Amino acid sequence: MHYLLEKLHRDHRNLEKILDLLTSQLDHFLAGRESDFDLKIELLEYMEAYADQGHHPLENVIFTIAKPLVGERAELMDRLMTQHQMLGQLTRTFRNSLENIFQGGVMSRDELEVQGREFIALQRQHLSLEEQEAFPMLDEILQESDWAKIIEQSPNHDDPVFDKPDKLRFQTLFEYLSKAEHNGE
Repeated sequence: MHYLLEKLHRDHRNLEKILDLLTSQLDHFLAGRESDFDLKIELLEYMEAYADQGHHPLENVIFTIAKPLVGERAELMDRLMTQHQMLGQLTRTFRNSLENIFQGGVMSRDELEVQGREFIALQRQHLSLEEQEAFPMLDEILQESDWAKIIEQSPNHDDPVFDKPDKLRFQTLFEYLSKAEHNGE
C-alpha cells in the first residue's frame, strides 16, 4: 500500500477517535449530564482545521487523478468529492450551533441532537465508504507514476492534533486525550 493511503487510513482511525469522543460528549449533554462545550467546539474546529482543509483536499487530488482510470467506478470518486463539500458545510453548521448555545443562544435539545447525530452518522458512513470501497480500488489501480502526480499536486497540511500538535489551539482536546490515554481508555 502506498504511504499516502496508509496516511489516510491512519487519519481515518484518528477521525474515528474524534467522532467517538464527540458521540460521548453529545450523549452526556443530551442525557442532562455534564458535558464539555469547549471540548465539543474544539472537536469541530479540529474537523474543520484538518479534515476539511488537509485530509479531504488530499483525497480530492487522489480521486481526481484516479477518476479517469477507474472506469465505471468514476461515479464513486465524484460522490466522495461531493460528500467532502457537504461534510464541510455540516461541520461548520454544527460548530456554529454549539458556539451559539455556549454563548447563551437558544436551540432545542432535539434540534441539536438531530444536527449532531446526522453529522456523526454521515462522517462515519463516509469514512466507511472510503475504507471499504475507494481505498482498496485505489491501491489496486494507481501506479507509481500516478502517485508521483498526486504527490506533486498534494497540499502540505499537517494534522494539528496527531502529527504536529498545536497544544495552544487544541488545549482542551489535548488535556482530554492525555487523561484518557493515562487512564487506559
